[in-house]
Amino acid sequence: MSYWILASLLLLLIVQTLASYIDRVYSEMGKFLSRDFQENVDAWTRAVEPKMILGRDTLALSASVLRQITLTGIAVLFGAKLYSSLTLLPILRHGPRLPDFAMTAVELVSIVILFDRLIPYLLFVRTKGLWIARLRLPLVLIFLVLLPITGLLSLLISIVALAEPEEPEEEENSSEGVDALLDAGKEEGILEESDRELVRSVVEFGDKVARAVMTPRPEMFCVPGTMTLDEFTNLMAKEAYSRVPVYGESIDIITGIAFARDLLGVADSEAARQTVASIQKPVAFVPETKKVNELLKEMQRAKQHMRIVVDEYGAVAGLITIEDLLEAIVGDIEDEHDVEEETNEPVGNPQEGWSVPGRFEVSRLRELFESQNDELPVDLELPSAVEATTVGGLVSELAGHIPHSGEVVEAGRLRLEILASTDRRVQRVKVQMAASPETADNQ
Repeated sequence: MSYWILASLLLLLIVQTLASYIDRVYSEMGKFLSRDFQENVDAWTRAVEPKMILGRDTLALSASVLRQITLTGIAVLFGAKLYSSLTLLPILRHGPRLPDFAMTAVELVSIVILFDRLIPYLLFVRTKGLWIARLRLPLVLIFLVLLPITGLLSLLISIVALAEPEEPEEEENSSEGVDALLDAGKEEGILEESDRELVRSVVEFGDKVARAVMTPRPEMFCVPGTMTLDEFTNLMAKEAYSRVPVYGESIDIITGIAFARDLLGVADSEAARQTVASIQKPVAFVPETKKVNELLKEMQRAKQHMRIVVDEYGAVAGLITIEDLLEAIVGDIEDEHDVEEETNEPVGNPQEGWSVPGRFEVSRLRELFESQNDELPVDLELPSAVEATTVGGLVSELAGHIPHSGEVVEAGRLRLEILASTDRRVQRVKVQMAASPETADNQ
């Protein structure tokens, strides 16, 4: 093989590896990835893509085009190698030898698998993707050279898209589809009831927002920044918290988060003079409409265990922890420090009614009565104009005030009796379902 063919092949293989790696980065975006793959995608989107001049769509198309061009170039070079290994006279007289073709084909396939598939995969698994930032300038030059090709290709794709008839949009209901699959799994004996609930929780997790799983503002445990560390130490000895929010003039001014472990580094002589504000760490805020699956990823990457939830006006709405997010999937998580208290899960049965906490989600009420009618879905006939997402909010919205203990509120087929409440919120409600008109007529 001549030196120019060897040098060209080596250059093409390097470019092929980079193009395949970048093409895979864009193909993996938006998927649930392993930690190694996600680190590579994040490194590209944070450290490289913003400095590449071109937009994301153009870069993705350029990487795909470059990959195909280099594959073609490699095939051409191997053809040139095969041609140079044979003299013209034997080709004319006897034709090329079969072993030469077979060897060239094996070499070509092996190199394509190695540099187009295996090495890019190893770069995903064995690196965090930061290395490619050093190659930003060469990549920019290559993609700019390809810009006429990608521009023409984009134009052709747009023209073809205009010629295609518009397909009617179909409403997708992923929840119903998942329920159907879970029911089929139950009938086939593949899924146990606990497995079905876990799968359903994972699917519903992606649709929830921070407001649905946060600890609401009235239940937040906070300390003022002016509290001395001596007082803070005594308070933390009584409470089971490892970290608490710190506020300034009011709870709407959260200034940081204080960690109980930081008290270990404070001398007793200093504890009476220093305040909690002196040991607080920076706090992060999140809007109450943030999707919890995105929030979980962000908190994992930032290595944060707590964030303060704010409403659209910037006022504190509550706080959210990693534990809150995990409990949204697997249910309540208790450790040896948790105090035995009234359960937050519904207690009772469909016939006599359920006792539920005020924070119980309205969307889960149907689950409580499904066992009464396995064949047909339960219709609770709740008012469509209701905006509340919790049972406590539902009874307060329907009653027009914070109901007192003993009050009864009707909502569709539901009878809601307040079991416990304060002047600020409803704590516990007994939920019963009235018989349907058809059932009542039959009795």
